[in-house]
This record gives sequence, structure tokens and C-alpha cells, in this order.
Amino acid sequence: MTEIIMDLLRRIGLQFKKPTGIPGKLVSNLMIMGNRSAYKTLIKELTPHSNGKILEIGYGPGIGIALISKRFESCDVYGIDFSELMFRRATNRNRQLIKNNRVHLILGDFIETEINTSGFNVIFCINVVYFWDDLQKAFERVRSLLKEDGLFCFYMASKEELNKVKFAKNDIFNKYSIEQITESLRSAGFGKVEYYYKNGFYIKAKK
Repeated sequence: MTEIIMDLLRRIGLQFKKPTGIPGKLVSNLMIMGNRSAYKTLIKELTPHSNGKILEIGYGPGIGIALISKRFESCDVYGIDFSELMFRRATNRNRQLIKNNRVHLILGDFIETEINTSGFNVIFCINVVYFWDDLQKAFERVRSLLKEDGLFCFYMASKEELNKVKFAKNDIFNKYSIEQITESLRSAGFGKVEYYYKNGFYIKAKK
């Protein structure tokens, strides 16, 4: 019985990494409810230039894309996610914005997929860093896509909180400490790195 429960918990954890099928739809609904507060807090930290470009990594069901497009109406908003299910759901949620050429959604892995534009003013993500096995490589990729003085902002739960979540298995979720995050950001070439805690860590790093 224990093995069955452990396998079930691992399957749930994988759905949070890359939602698929009916379980993925349920998980994406949980993402909408669970991430809304973090999105609203993070978006307050963003100050893109007028007519700037914004990229979300791991847009999930597309709620962040919708919120930030409403907040910064003069900006072009891009997003990349490697879940086909999330691509479809985010596309449906933001269909009018896509039609108006204000939102551009990409299906693919952030580390490996070519993004045919760069010079982003802001790159952001919510609950994504746990799924990057190589922080240095991921942060270097982020930095390469930012324009000079561009800003990388993201939210993550603390290592201690993740350890309380039964489905956050170590082989799926990388439970990074804030010290590991800030050190990797600086090693990747980011200059000013700041963070604060509010039911999780909000981190800002400037190119």
C-alpha cells in the first residue's frame, strides 16, 4: 500500500511539472487558484518601459499572461511552456490578445527551444525554478534574453515549505535554498540581486 501511495504522490508531482490529460486539467485549476496571489504581488514589482517586451517562463493555464497584459497594455507579452495542455489552455484564455498580436505563446522547453526574439525588458516566472536541474544554465539563458538593465523577477516557495508538501518529491522538485538561488544568479552574471519573503520568496535580479 505504501508503494502505491508513493507512486500516486509522485504522479501528482509530475503533473505540477508538466500537466497532461485529465489530471493535468485538475492541476491547472489548482494553479489558477494557488498562483493568483503570487502573480498579483509579483506584477507590482515589475516596471517595464512603455512598448517594452515581457516574457513569462512556464505560463501554465495563462492567468499570468492575462493579468500582466491587462496591467501593461502598451507592452508585447511573450510566454513559453513545454506542456501541450497548458499551451492549449493558455491560448484559449488569451485568444483575443493573441488575435490582436499583443500576446505570443511558444510551446517548448525554455532551456532548449530557440526564441526568435530577445531584448526583453522583463522576464518573470512563478513556481518554476524547482524544475530546473541546472540553475546556472537556466539563469544564463534568462540573462542572454534580457536587454541591458533588464529585470528578472520570480517567486518560489521556501525549501522548508516544500519539504512539507508530500508530492514534492526530491527527484521532481529541486528544493533550493535562497542562498543557492542568489549565488547562482550572481554566478550567471546578474548584478543587483534582491529578495524578500512573503509566504514565499520574491526575487529580483538586474542584468
